[in-house]
Amino acid sequence: MQVRGKVAKRFDDDINTDYIIPAYLLQESWDKQFFADHAFEAYDPAFAPTCRANKESIVVARNNFGCGSSREQAVYAIKYNNVVAVVAQSFPDIFFRNCLNNGLLPIQVADTSTIGLGDELVIDLDTRKLKDLTTGQEHDIVATDASIETMKRGGFLGYVKERLRQRLNAQPPRAP
Repeated sequence: MQVRGKVAKRFDDDINTDYIIPAYLLQESWDKQFFADHAFEAYDPAFAPTCRANKESIVVARNNFGCGSSREQAVYAIKYNNVVAVVAQSFPDIFFRNCLNNGLLPIQVADTSTIGLGDELVIDLDTRKLKDLTTGQEHDIVATDASIETMKRGGFLGYVKERLRQRLNAQPPRAP
């Protein structure tokens, strides 16, 4: 499985969930698009319009992207702005899991310093390679087999649906 996109935003180390979606907004709505509309509004007001300008945007960061308080709304704020993947050198476990659960690709590579704003990227989950089409550089994707399989299925819910479908199809017919 391959995902293509353009780097719409770059961030440094320690981008926390309060930067992504402030805590005071968490009780305002259940609508995922609401959180997207307020993504990074105090930290980087250009985030939403810049990412929405591309059909498939990619966010690139350095270390510890998504640190801070655990909140799925941070993933919604990113994903529902046409972001298909976040590429970073490291993620806190809870943010990584929230991405997997909600179908936003959390792609970990050893070094993001050479990936530039506007670069065209191809993420190949089968080969576990991220290729920068702009520079020609390749990066190895760091992920467990289970994480890769979950990403391929569009997130944890897609993984569960497929496993249930497989189990239901494998059951022998019941006697009347």
